[in-house]
Amino acid sequence: MVTGIAKVRNEAHIISDTLDNWAPICDGGIHVYDDCSNDDTPDLCRRHSAVKEVLQSTLFDPDRERAEWFNRQAVLASAQRFMGPRDWVVYFDADEHLWDFDRSILDRPGVNLVAFRSFDAYIAPEDAHLPDRSYAERRWVGPEYEVCHYFYRNLLAPRFHLPDQRHMSVDPRRGDTHAHVVDRILHWGAAISVDAWERKCDYYAEVFGPKYATKWANRRGKAVQTDMKSRYGNPLVLWEDVRAGKAETMPRRGLPFVK
Repeated sequence: MVTGIAKVRNEAHIISDTLDNWAPICDGGIHVYDDCSNDDTPDLCRRHSAVKEVLQSTLFDPDRERAEWFNRQAVLASAQRFMGPRDWVVYFDADEHLWDFDRSILDRPGVNLVAFRSFDAYIAPEDAHLPDRSYAERRWVGPEYEVCHYFYRNLLAPRFHLPDQRHMSVDPRRGDTHAHVVDRILHWGAAISVDAWERKCDYYAEVFGPKYATKWANRRGKAVQTDMKSRYGNPLVLWEDVRAGKAETMPRRGLPFVK
């Protein structure tokens, strides 16, 4: 059984699509933590057939680094009440979609962790006019990928406990923690729309705290990749070519941002 968990905030433009995307894998249902949304994100989650539970906070935690791990841990702990040690839990953000996944890897007895190559989508000049809800029409991505854990067997006692933690920690005493890497996740965060990009810049520059403030303040006005290059300086490639194995890709780790 696979149980999905997600932490969301003001994701009405994409959350239904994201839940549709993950629902076929999450046969144990999806648990959602809503972090003080002021749009209809919680209602959209409650109405989705795959969602078993929506934990909704109306108290905004100004310590965003604490909130990132605490809120994720809250929904994880709630979901784990209904999970056995051999069951899987997968955490995904509201702007991440799963592609081309062979679920059979989860049935292998010796596999306890599954990682994915995660790619970033971008706004190109040809599609800069598209609004929030038309994000899926964008075709261009960066060739860089980040390898991140997504699926965890519950027997590894996965948990969130570190400031600003996005990927769970595990207990290596519980079982093999060698991660099997498969393809692929598409992260839509930079490609929703120009307006969404500016909202994201405002949040990280003015609300989240000092950790990312300067970096995101400098990203204002740079939603569209006018030079058709990623933020690592490499030419954008078509997502269809990445999926077909026709595009040259590279690990993101160690690559500097160019703007």
